[in-house]
Amino acid sequence: MSPAVLVLLGTLFGLRNPGDGGRQLVILDPATAAVTPLGSSIDPPNGTSSGVVALDSGGGRFFFVGMPSSGTDWRLYTVDTTTGAAVTSPAIDPATSILGLEYDDAADVLYGMRNPGDGGKQIVTYDPATGIATPISASISPPLGVPGGVTALDAAGNRFFFIGTPAAEFVHRIYTVDTVTGAVLGNPTVDPATSILGLEWDAAEGVLYAQRNPGDGGKQLVRLDPATGAATVVSASISPPLGVPGGVNALDASGNRFFFIGVPSAESDYRIYTVDTSTGAVPTSPSITGSASQFFVGLAYSVEEPPPPGPIEVTIDVRSTINPRSKGVIPVVIFTTPTFDATTVDPSTVQFGPGNAAEAHGTGHISDVDGDGDLDLMLHFKTQDAAIPCGATSATLTGQTFSAQAIQGTDTITTTGCP
Repeated sequence: MSPAVLVLLGTLFGLRNPGDGGRQLVILDPATAAVTPLGSSIDPPNGTSSGVVALDSGGGRFFFVGMPSSGTDWRLYTVDTTTGAAVTSPAIDPATSILGLEYDDAADVLYGMRNPGDGGKQIVTYDPATGIATPISASISPPLGVPGGVTALDAAGNRFFFIGTPAAEFVHRIYTVDTVTGAVLGNPTVDPATSILGLEWDAAEGVLYAQRNPGDGGKQLVRLDPATGAATVVSASISPPLGVPGGVNALDASGNRFFFIGVPSAESDYRIYTVDTSTGAVPTSPSITGSASQFFVGLAYSVEEPPPPGPIEVTIDVRSTINPRSKGVIPVVIFTTPTFDATTVDPSTVQFGPGNAAEAHGTGHISDVDGDGDLDLMLHFKTQDAAIPCGATSATLTGQTFSAQAIQGTDTITTTGCP
């Protein structure tokens, strides 16, 4: 009998800058680093704190904190995980800096860690519809420095964890706050003294996982005891030296996988690392093409499989008027934009017009058609195959990318030579 094959389901969501300074929700395949955009860029340019995201898996909501360039207040964004569209984005009230978000699925509560104005840190709940904060704790250890996004939630145990360094000290402490009473249950020094750059709580195992710099510039996965601060090594140091954005990590507890984003010193694009939490092995670390400019600021993992995404809307231009009686070809260009790379389109899958005409040459032509410095895709379709009727005012192109993501684009047209 053949050995059983474990099929790992679930979805790894990522929040990235798609290249225009905005924020875009995507699905990231940790095995191949393929990126599937779920919507357009949100409020470009939009500044966000690294790792300050949360996920409502059951409700299909992804939360992040951002500040549009035209504003002065932080906003709490709720993004639909099916469409990638921002559903709400109220200003945070009162206006404060948010340094961590965690969501309790069972209780339907969004927790936040903020600076209440005195340099300390305070645990609150947020109403994502209004942005209003309700304090749970008093201000903790003001002034208290914390790395953004390095938080975790033990929902069943009513514990919120974060990393902080009091002003008079030079080492990290692991803080545990009771989410019911707001009391600080403990804040031992992390031992051995290292920089902690990510936290994830495994509810099934009752384990707090942490990502740290073990001293050589690499990144290492450990189990961190919140009662004592003691760290137990899970993995060896990974890819030293390795730069990582703080808090940009996620956990697949049932699949024993810890994910994080990092860029080795000799490379420019980031990689998506998967660490086995049982063995410490790194089974995959594929490079995310283009992530040097389209960098990630958040990760979150859902055990739910998403519905198949609809086609990506692409920008096309039908470059000529159309004479339906012509025996020639119709030139159509797919433009590269800040949120879509036209060179990822597979020309063999593209169809145009009511007749679903195939690309006349079978390959397409890559060039900078609009002179904006990036590469577009020029295609040609036989007029007779396209079957554009007289009087038509628009035409649609469909197809797929090389990673099998559906695309669709429509442009206005003018027909000539009709009776």
